[in-house]
Amino acid sequence: MRNIRRIGAISVAAAVAIVGAVAAPASAQGGASGAVSARMIGASASAAASDPGFLELVWERELTRHKIITGSPGVATLDSRGPSVIVGTEDGVAIAYHVADGSTVPGWPYRTGGTGITSTPSTWGSGSKARVFFGVGHAAAPSKGGYLALSAKGGKAWYRQVSLLPNGAGGRRGVMSSLAVGNLYSGADVVGGSMGQMQLAMGVRTGKTIPGFPWLQADTNFSTPAVARIFSSKRDYIIEGGDSTAGRAYAQTYRNGGHIRILRPTGHKGKKNPNEGLICQLNTDQVVQSSPAVGRFLANEGMGVVVGTGTYYKRASTTNRIIAMDTKCRKRWTAKLDADTRTSPALADVQGDGRLDVVVTSSRSTVSALNGANGHTIWKRKLDAGTLGSVSTFQAPGASFQYVLSANKSGLTVLDGRDGSIVTRIGGISLMNTATVTADPDGSIGITVAGTKTVKGKVNGYVKHYRVVGSSGVETVQTPGAWPMFHHDPQLTGFSEQRLP
Repeated sequence: MRNIRRIGAISVAAAVAIVGAVAAPASAQGGASGAVSARMIGASASAAASDPGFLELVWERELTRHKIITGSPGVATLDSRGPSVIVGTEDGVAIAYHVADGSTVPGWPYRTGGTGITSTPSTWGSGSKARVFFGVGHAAAPSKGGYLALSAKGGKAWYRQVSLLPNGAGGRRGVMSSLAVGNLYSGADVVGGSMGQMQLAMGVRTGKTIPGFPWLQADTNFSTPAVARIFSSKRDYIIEGGDSTAGRAYAQTYRNGGHIRILRPTGHKGKKNPNEGLICQLNTDQVVQSSPAVGRFLANEGMGVVVGTGTYYKRASTTNRIIAMDTKCRKRWTAKLDADTRTSPALADVQGDGRLDVVVTSSRSTVSALNGANGHTIWKRKLDAGTLGSVSTFQAPGASFQYVLSANKSGLTVLDGRDGSIVTRIGGISLMNTATVTADPDGSIGITVAGTKTVKGKVNGYVKHYRVVGSSGVETVQTPGAWPMFHHDPQLTGFSEQRLP
């Protein structure tokens, strides 16, 4: 995520004095559905292959005057026509396309009224009962936005705003974090950080805040949380990054840098202060704007958390670092990359040996596979353009290793997970997010990318869907050892052991 000047963790009272109240944005009144200015470029299985031996273009859509930057395509089954991909635009349009042919799902798009969407959508349920969740907000206007839930037909199900400070003080703040879905209290809940000091967790159906929230995150938070059953409990715990500014609030002292924290499912429920409820926390001297991945990648298949950092604090020792810790927040290893690590790690069995490795790209588009047990480099591959996007992976048809998908400003590169060699490239589109892999209705493996392309001097959004040539009979891409999309799965759990029902 982009760096912005943050509201620090210096005393809550002091922050109130410098931040004025802001009226609710018009986007909260939410978005009549209507046609987006878009046109179908192609929707034929006979479209020309970008690489005859690997990928074939199935369809693409152009969204004129709408840009897709940091948000990656989400996945949901919204009607009887099978899975759809969902994207949000920088000017606040959410739209869903059927994977099979690129047609727009009836009832979509949804318009926020101008407040930007820079998050990846998460989803819960299917068919008419499905819900799609967006963090709504943009760093350029941090006082606008909130938590948005849409119905299967693209209408607003609920919308929640979050206060900058406890007790509703200091106005509102938007949400650039994507929202993760897990069992925190009511069986199915959604949680994400905000650009203020407070974060919410809500029931997916009603949007009602669950007990223990709002929780005082004490600074801005761009990190998409992981939600994972990492302890002997029937509930998921919240694992997230965060920013930190020196100061004191509610009996806790904060320092300049960031946090990697594990939070109880119900936040501060039963506690005195709104910043209580932490299981543990690892502090860093750099902000943590990357989104954590959780899984059994440590030595002896130990459960761990791995995440990048950010760039806000100059000369911080944890800049350009990937950090791995265990579930007691004890640092297990760090790895230094060649540029900043706001991009988020993936956990994947790239070599097909039954072990999870950490796969990550730096902002200079150097893709690295790191040994999960110790962080040592297995291989790395320097690509030709910068990125803020994370990698995704899928299992090679008929084999056990993974292909790695890396998106950057020059397009999409497919790598062989065994050694990082380049399999194929797709150009002509600028990507700053993560490619999404789907099990398509025809049984093939599908790959969707969403980004921008300049046409006659104008920058427009594009969504393109490819199929892997020769793949067939695929029932799911959520196979053990795969990481098929940003934060692993449609619920954005960030948990390698999460499986689709």
